[in-house]
Amino acid sequence: MHPRNVQKLFPTRLAQRLVCTLLFCWLGFTPLGYADDNPLSDYFIETWTTANGLPHNSINAIEQTSDGYLWFATWEGVARYNGLEFVLFDRGPNTHMQDSGTRALATGPDNQLYAGGARGSLVMRSGFSWQNLPVAPSLINDALHDQSGGLWLAIEGMGVLYYTSKQLRQPSPDPQHFIKTTSSYHLAQTDQGHVYAATEDGVYQLSKHAGAAHLSFHNLFTKAFYVSSSQDGALLVGSESGAWRYKNERWTPLASALLNQAITMVEQDSRGTYWFGTLNRGIAHLRDNHLDFLDGHRGLPNNRILSWFEDNEGSIWIGTNGGAMRLRYAPFVTLTKDNGLAGNYVRTVLGGDGDTVWAGSSEGLSQINTIAGNARVLADNISVLSLAHRQQGGLWVGTYQKGLYYWHQGSLTAANTINDQLPDSEIRAVVERNGVLWVGTPRGLVEFDQHQSKSPTAASVPYQKQALYHSQNSALPGSYIMSLAFDDTDKLWIGTGRGASYLLEKTITTLDFSAQEQAQYVFGFFHEPGYVWMATDRGIVRYRQADGHQALVGRPQGLPIDKFFQIVKGDDQSFWLSSNRGIWRINYDHAHQVADKTRSRIDFEHYDQSDGMLNSQANGGSNPAATKTSRGDIIFATAKGVTSVNPTRLSQLLSHPLPIVMQSVRFDSKEINPETTGKVPARTNRILFSYAALGYTMPEQIQYRTQLKGFESDWAYRHENHIAEYTNLPPGDYTFKVSARYPYSDWSDDVLSYHFSVMPSLWQRADVRALGFLLTVLAAYAAFMWRIRHMKKKAIQLEALVEEKTQALQAQADDFERMSKEDALTGLANRRAFDEYWHQVFEESRQSGTDLQVAILDIDHFKRINDHYSHLVGDQIIQRVGSLLLREQTHLRHIARWGGEEFTLLLAGTPADGYRYFDGLRRRIAALDLNDIAPSLSITVSIGVASNHQASDYVDGLKKADQALYRAKRDGRNCVRQSNDTA
Repeated sequence: MHPRNVQKLFPTRLAQRLVCTLLFCWLGFTPLGYADDNPLSDYFIETWTTANGLPHNSINAIEQTSDGYLWFATWEGVARYNGLEFVLFDRGPNTHMQDSGTRALATGPDNQLYAGGARGSLVMRSGFSWQNLPVAPSLINDALHDQSGGLWLAIEGMGVLYYTSKQLRQPSPDPQHFIKTTSSYHLAQTDQGHVYAATEDGVYQLSKHAGAAHLSFHNLFTKAFYVSSSQDGALLVGSESGAWRYKNERWTPLASALLNQAITMVEQDSRGTYWFGTLNRGIAHLRDNHLDFLDGHRGLPNNRILSWFEDNEGSIWIGTNGGAMRLRYAPFVTLTKDNGLAGNYVRTVLGGDGDTVWAGSSEGLSQINTIAGNARVLADNISVLSLAHRQQGGLWVGTYQKGLYYWHQGSLTAANTINDQLPDSEIRAVVERNGVLWVGTPRGLVEFDQHQSKSPTAASVPYQKQALYHSQNSALPGSYIMSLAFDDTDKLWIGTGRGASYLLEKTITTLDFSAQEQAQYVFGFFHEPGYVWMATDRGIVRYRQADGHQALVGRPQGLPIDKFFQIVKGDDQSFWLSSNRGIWRINYDHAHQVADKTRSRIDFEHYDQSDGMLNSQANGGSNPAATKTSRGDIIFATAKGVTSVNPTRLSQLLSHPLPIVMQSVRFDSKEINPETTGKVPARTNRILFSYAALGYTMPEQIQYRTQLKGFESDWAYRHENHIAEYTNLPPGDYTFKVSARYPYSDWSDDVLSYHFSVMPSLWQRADVRALGFLLTVLAAYAAFMWRIRHMKKKAIQLEALVEEKTQALQAQADDFERMSKEDALTGLANRRAFDEYWHQVFEESRQSGTDLQVAILDIDHFKRINDHYSHLVGDQIIQRVGSLLLREQTHLRHIARWGGEEFTLLLAGTPADGYRYFDGLRRRIAALDLNDIAPSLSITVSIGVASNHQASDYVDGLKKADQALYRAKRDGRNCVRQSNDTA
């Protein structure tokens, strides 16, 4: 690895990406740690281009500063990446660049970034500040910050320049100049401190004291494009004639297959693997004498390699002429038909003995070797729906429209005796226990007993049908059998398309799901001592064996979707849930707490294609659709292969500490440098902090908490929000703190802190207040005495008259102003006042990114109240609702009577916050005691809510809220509807 890349940096993080392709190997099933190396096909690949925020597709250099930011040099400037977005720095007064075209990047130990490029432009960034450095005489191809603090520059056509750390601070220094008339391309420093330059005339060793020494290479190559150092101190060289290793004055080719290739880059990563960049064949990877190429056909944006970097999470970054690529280990890995499966559309998986996993797909039956990381086809041209272990050895194989088969001793055989007794040839679930075979079909559940012959063999024990259970002849809620499972109490659990039952001692008991969101489809079971969990179309349902109590963990408890197919408990004490929309992880203990109602909401993590799945659709409807191996890998059947996750490996991916950076600080609309500015000017209304945790494994899932010491006594949980805003802070000293974590992980020990003081206005200063008070007293006394002496009674009368007229005029003006913006009946703001305020805050929220929820509240059946009780009672109802809303002012940004029986409300918060609050408000209004107005009178309201982020302007926001109100009326009134609800 290049010496510049070996610095101990903070961990980084990457998001906002375009997932280009996934090259998969059975990483999740192999006992490899992250420190082990694997072929190129083991990596998860992501690419970025100008379509994803890069300013230019040519990535000339990649570096990572010690704060964790990633930096990309392009011909349109330097792009900084925080895992969520790119920020561009180009030519301008802030950066001092002579030209935006950037070719070289280098980092220093104190978070410095050096950027050089066209017109000899050379600048340094440290923290939030850019500093111009001496201009080089020509294009800078590479830069190297050496161990002594000096800076080496590879110059196009003019050799190498060296600046000492002192010279870098001088306006017109005289640098040391080496090989003045030769184009130099790349620089490297070994662990021994030796500096080497790759040039058009070969490789030179450079010394501040001895000058430049040309290395003899016996005509092996002429031009050297790249130099770096290996883990054992050898020099690595990329030339027009292959890649070479130089040690002890001996040249050795790194890969004979590359001897005729122009090698633009050669590096050794932290795992000992060699990487080679080429002009037109992409990137090559050498491990254990195996050379593997990754080119445009396998996802590389362009076959010309310009740069390479390994970040401290072990991800490999590659810069090309067509964009940037990252190769990393993903939480999930996928095995497909390309890796030996019979087919990609996998419906069922079953853990076997030792290292075996069985997989049934629409194209056949496969056996996966979890140690070798490959699969072999056992039978093709057969659509497999379900699998189960067979007591006589081998497997039961349920198929689509071909009945039941069994796999035994290398042969797949149709169970014709059984099939002749089945009501349907579609087998969605099979289970065998104590000599009894149970087969689930769309037309019912069939029970078979073994019929022992005089000389049975293990493969030929006949089965005799004992019973057929369906919805017409038993208590089964439906005949379409989707899942079967025995629990530890010998109950056979039966999942159907109309609910769930269990069979015990020939008696079927059906569960009543009416209180569980009317759940019907039961796709799978997970049982544990004392409990059975069911995956349904309304979440997961827990059944308590002791008393038959049922509890739902679904949408009302915080899960974002309804339908789950399979529940697997991982070794990480989590439930892993499969669905049509990816894989979900919830905490096992939290799930029980929610079911016990000692916890109100369930937190979750969501995994999909961006986490290594080739297709987010996990399959269900037949069993088992997920399984766990003896190594703890959890395996899912998906619409494109078999996907695996190892919770232990996932924990390793998330084990890096999360460094946090302050991205920007704004006082009102002015962005400041927090490193140099710690005083907030008086009369500042708003302070906004933008921060980010630089971890790149699962960037979208990093969670934050903040605390403003001096204002808040405890941490505020921010979810995934990267912005914190405070308004109208009183004068004083404050410390803003940010902490981060991955879900279910501990909060990072790395806490970002920013100390600042809010300055008082002149009138807020204690000395000014004291002086002002004294002057006021003296002036009042003097005026009083002057009046006594000069004006006496006449002055007092005149003053009284003036005061009376002034108060009358002021009262009249106040009345006019109030009448123009206040509703006379309720005392609330009227429509005009609300429209002005909503317009203003809508535009402000666009700039700040603040979440706002605008709501229109309408009293249900108000005309009936007027008609039945009189308009006077109607007015009293409006007044009573207005009084209640006034008491809600601590929660709401604004309240107004919009007209008639309609009110408009404005809440700061997310759509989820809005729904919770307005639904609670609806309930409080419904609970109003109106007996003093009219006996037995009660009212309800309908509320329509819209988010400012859903609206093109403030008028559109009101329109969307009105449309949501219409849906609430249409849906039966007395409810809350949001504009993103399905119509």
